[in-house]
Amino acid sequence: MGRIRSVYRLAASGFLVMTASVCVLLAALLPFHVGGYRPSFLVLRRFVRTLLRVLRVEVVCPEAARLAAFSGFVFPNHVSYLDILVLLSVTPVSFLAKDEVRRMPFIGWIAKAIGCVFVERTDKASRQAARHTLSRISYHPPIVIYPEGQRGPGTELLPFRYGAFEIVMDVGAAFLPCAITYSHLDAAIWYRDEGIGKALQRLARFKGPVVADITLLEPVLPAPGASPVQLSEMTHERLTAVWREHQKE
Repeated sequence: MGRIRSVYRLAASGFLVMTASVCVLLAALLPFHVGGYRPSFLVLRRFVRTLLRVLRVEVVCPEAARLAAFSGFVFPNHVSYLDILVLLSVTPVSFLAKDEVRRMPFIGWIAKAIGCVFVERTDKASRQAARHTLSRISYHPPIVIYPEGQRGPGTELLPFRYGAFEIVMDVGAAFLPCAITYSHLDAAIWYRDEGIGKALQRLARFKGPVVADITLLEPVLPAPGASPVQLSEMTHERLTAVWREHQKE
């Protein structure tokens, strides 16, 4: 039964991603907004919610309205590909993404259509170009940056990179830390040493549901001259405390 479930979910997920990429690209061409958002965001949200239902992932965000109204940067922890989907299911957001995402079929097309900013972290010129772009664009819908810089092990939050905090200070924007936790982390996690296919298969086999919980902390507007290092350490400490508390539940 688990094998049949896995095949169905993976096939349905693949179909949804391919269909979404076409629909989102077409919606991105529309010259108007709906409720303050480009149609591409709203089309994508509908597909994402359907995809999560197929995978039996339920999203709980008690303060969804506060997240939707926020203008600035969102700083979540990062353990899974699901982190992206659960945020997109709640409200339109864009992302600071690795440059390799841009070149991915379907996923890259969607990322470009919703205005993601791409960066090659090992290339100084690319990092500078990304920061320049981030200084000129709107911060609503908010832009998601994962301050850990990579997926964590699920047992703790990795140290935060200072670059994320330098960005918000450079552009004078607020950031909103948020903790994402999963009721069955063993099904949801994407380990650093495995491919996306293996991670997807593990979730697809799981009967479910997996409950994803998004907890918002208070937004932070850095004071002029604040230290990115201190901001990073303070945010890491606060987010870790909230994340651990929800891991116990």
